Amino acid sequence: MIWTTWSSRGIQVLSGILLVTGILSRDFPVVVTAIFLLAALVLSHYLAAQAFRNLTISTDPSHATVEVGEEISLSVTLANPLNVAAGFIQLRQDIPQGLSGESPVHAEFSLGQRQMARVSITVRASARGRWIFAPMDFYQIDVLGWAQMTVQKTAPIMVTVWPRRVALPANLWKAARRVGELKGQWWDEPDPALYRGIRPYQPGDSLRSVHPHASMRMKEIMVKESDYTRSYVVEVICHPISNLQSWYGVDREEAEDCFTLAATAVESALAQDFACGLTLSCPIPGFGHGVSFAPSSGSAVLADYLTDLAWAIPAGLLSSNLEALMNQIILRHTLPGLLIVVSPIWDSTINPYLQRLSDQGYVIGWLTTSESRADFDLDMRWHWKKGREIYAEYMARVI
Repeated sequence: MIWTTWSSRGIQVLSGILLVTGILSRDFPVVVTAIFLLAALVLSHYLAAQAFRNLTISTDPSHATVEVGEEISLSVTLANPLNVAAGFIQLRQDIPQGLSGESPVHAEFSLGQRQMARVSITVRASARGRWIFAPMDFYQIDVLGWAQMTVQKTAPIMVTVWPRRVALPANLWKAARRVGELKGQWWDEPDPALYRGIRPYQPGDSLRSVHPHASMRMKEIMVKESDYTRSYVVEVICHPISNLQSWYGVDREEAEDCFTLAATAVESALAQDFACGLTLSCPIPGFGHGVSFAPSSGSAVLADYLTDLAWAIPAGLLSSNLEALMNQIILRHTLPGLLIVVSPIWDSTINPYLQRLSDQGYVIGWLTTSESRADFDLDMRWHWKKGREIYAEYMARVI
């Protein structure tokens, strides 16, 4: 788009006056001067439009991922491939809300023929989220200052800021390794679904695993061999609900703490070589009613999970979302393991689903910032306050 500057309008007015005056007075040099000025003005606009149209503008990177507190440098490169000077360039860029830096960013420079210029923007990630730099405001004025163009030509830049993580206690994962073996009282029989076979006693075997009937039949001590591969599965449920009354709104601070704890849990679980699943009751791009990912392992899975937690949008009416997602967990037919509910408050609507999972052999835990109690017979509960370590407040059934 071409805009005429004040000097351009002045030249147009002056040329018009000279042309009319020259024609009325029949003064040929004045007419020639007026025509020359108009031709120069038209040529200036044409050259400015050509230079503007052929400018190459690129951004790097187009998508960046950073941690909260980290700095990131973004650059915009302008190249003029013509033998005609591009003139005076002005750039203006607003900084998204979740990134801190001087806003808006201004840059001014002259771009000659076959020249290139690069503008760097350094910002600091201050909040979890998915932040988008809108297309940059771009202005160009030709060398003579007679024509100005303005358009947003840069592509949007998306910055993903992963949530914070905190330290988890090392004993948190003992429940996942021992699920089915130590759940209940010491005299209780282990879950028969874990049995893989019967073999002779070996030094170090637990007396709880002795099979009395088989021992009498074989006339030697026989023990039950259990399959513990199912214990290396962790399900993390991120449920950032801060009030059971949807009209009350979302406590943003509580929700952000919930994402911090969920990110901590999945990162730590994957670092322990567990297969970890992630369930989000809040919307993320592409999943308007939350999403549940089956347990997986690996560094790529961690990056995907942290990105999903960064893009999650806390909202109301999360309970109905979570009910549908809990059915997906139940129907997966995965081996039982440790299920961690990460939520600021306890949502009793999921109690029936958790009971079914508990009956299947899952150990149920709650990782929270809340001081309140859950109306569910939890196996364990972890509590976290800012500036403090996560600690197990009580352990109900895991001994």
